[in-house]
Amino acid sequence: MDRAVTITNISKTFHSGKDAVKALVSVNIEIQKGEIFGLLGPNGAGKTTLISIMSGLISPESGTIIILGYDCSKQITDIKKHLNVVSGFTGVLNSLTCEQSLTYYGLLYNVPNLKTRINDVLKLTNLTPVRNQLAEELSSGMKQRFMLAKALLNEPDILILDEPTVGLDVESALSIRHLIKQLRSEGRTILLTTHNMFEAEELCDRIAFINRGKIMEIGTPTELKRHVVSNRLVEIHCSEDECVVKTLSKIKGVSASVKSANLVHVSVDSYKKMKEIMKALANCDSEIYSINEMEPTLEETYLKIINKKGKQNE
Repeated sequence: MDRAVTITNISKTFHSGKDAVKALVSVNIEIQKGEIFGLLGPNGAGKTTLISIMSGLISPESGTIIILGYDCSKQITDIKKHLNVVSGFTGVLNSLTCEQSLTYYGLLYNVPNLKTRINDVLKLTNLTPVRNQLAEELSSGMKQRFMLAKALLNEPDILILDEPTVGLDVESALSIRHLIKQLRSEGRTILLTTHNMFEAEELCDRIAFINRGKIMEIGTPTELKRHVVSNRLVEIHCSEDECVVKTLSKIKGVSASVKSANLVHVSVDSYKKMKEIMKALANCDSEIYSINEMEPTLEETYLKIINKKGKQNE
């Protein structure tokens, strides 16, 4: 898979009088073509600063960003032909209809075959029924879909989506997530920022945790969750919980305890022990109903990584 974005040693410090705030510190990220890459971190972590540099709004003090082969510091005009940003409702023209607004932006972007392209993006974002409705009359969910329609006018290869479902009701958020998946299936590369861990886990191929301007960890949701867990946790439903605990506690590196009636939690220091556990259970005087691996949630993983590494950097 080819790289869409290569971010190398990007740093940015903001100065206010004698005060200096390090917004980004030697950030390194690679985003592959066709993937949804999540950027997760608390407020003030540096997400907006990084997006602003990628879109050419501000310049870094050091480092480089290469987007589809173009250097952000020298070829931002070329980059803007291939990249668009959706952030909040900036750009919603309340006094115009959806179609009129898209026509305005299409002319601004110099989009060829504009009428056909507007029809295409309205259909893609399910806004055709409200094409003649004033933007100010749209619901929040529809406004977010309009922002996506606007961003898709110039058929960008890369989309930066900054908190695309924030403040939306469940149904609207579900609709936006479905649309994001559809855009990825068409081959687009998406950089997604969100505070919604469920959303990040559902949508993102890989995720970077960022805090105080530094990248804490990068990986798939599964890789990140396994990274913070030294032991694996297995849940066993059985008929004789005490028998199972007694049997498994004899295995070195295995800790078992009764969680509730007929439910045993087993901590295993290595998956290599699972074969030994299964053999022991086969000889245990208890019926085994199910064995399930348990793993931390992405939210638990995020908090552990942010808090642990945050303390290390203090």
